[in-house]
Amino acid sequence: MDSIKNAFKITKKAVQPKPSKYLHSPAHLLADELCLRFNDKRHFGFYLKLAVTYDHAFLRKLCGEVMENKNVKTPGKLFAYLIKKHNETLKKSAAQ
Repeated sequence: MDSIKNAFKITKKAVQPKPSKYLHSPAHLLADELCLRFNDKRHFGFYLKLAVTYDHAFLRKLCGEVMENKNVKTPGKLFAYLIKKHNETLKKSAAQ
């Protein structure tokens, strides 16, 4: 019975992932999260610029909308399009 208890024991090392030394700010963490969700590590700089420029709650909401859509082949492109569309609506409302 003791061997079964020991077999399923979870250690603290397995539960806590090692933090990356390159992700040192909330903007870097959000950019990394977006890269991982969209499977798009090549455009980390783009996501970092968005994380610095826009509100994090807005970007996470937009990310959720993109991830809910099952027909998307390239979620990063859809995310960039939705950001562009948001910017256009802001410009139109500011012009009026």
